[in-house]
Amino acid sequence: MAIQSVRDLLVSRWGVPLNSVLATPAVVAFPSRSVLFKQDAARVGFIVVNFTGFTLFIAPAPANIQLGGTGGIRLEANGGTATAQWDEDGEMVAYEWVANAVGGGGPVFTVELRIDQGRGAP
Repeated sequence: MAIQSVRDLLVSRWGVPLNSVLATPAVVAFPSRSVLFKQDAARVGFIVVNFTGFTLFIAPAPANIQLGGTGGIRLEANGGTATAQWDEDGEMVAYEWVANAVGGGGPVFTVELRIDQGRGAP
């Protein structure tokens, strides 16, 4: 098969068809945890960008980490970014992920990369 698109390159590299899911910016509530991603075994990667004016902490929900301070993965205000993909970060990419902003809430941009199982967009 001749590669003619980015989708063809992704299928060639990963071995399965993939679907990118751009979410409407989630709003992280302060001071409670907000769910960024529900558990999904078809998720092979994701990007999270912190659009808030506050430091944001994210973590996989099963870790039961106290978010904030030194707990979780720190994303700085106004553009802090985290990425994960299965071949580097393992099974935790598919876990439920939660977030908490320190000082206030706001929008968080997310993109998921999932195995396309004919489900279409959610």
